[in-house]
Amino acid sequence: METRYENEFGTEIPEHIAKKGKEMGCYKPAYIYIDGEWMKHGKFPASNLNIKEKSQRFRDAASAEAHKVNLGDGWVVFKSPSGSGTRGSKKNDIW
Repeated sequence: METRYENEFGTEIPEHIAKKGKEMGCYKPAYIYIDGEWMKHGKFPASNLNIKEKSQRFRDAASAEAHKVNLGDGWVVFKSPSGSGTRGSKKNDIW
């Protein structure tokens, strides 16, 4: 059976994109976005890569855009500006 992933806005994430995010070390699927999707919802995106403890929401669009990472097919994630690596043994424990 195929696992279904959705981001924080309820948008279904294609399985190959979710898999790529997990392989890259994304904290959780909720913060994988279609590029620009967060702007339509009036919320800044949350960081999803290089997380030390938990995701943090960006405070401005310029910072978010500077930390954007392309997953392909129009999907993106955002690196933490303050993180210095993945969460060690807890990496991907949200998946």
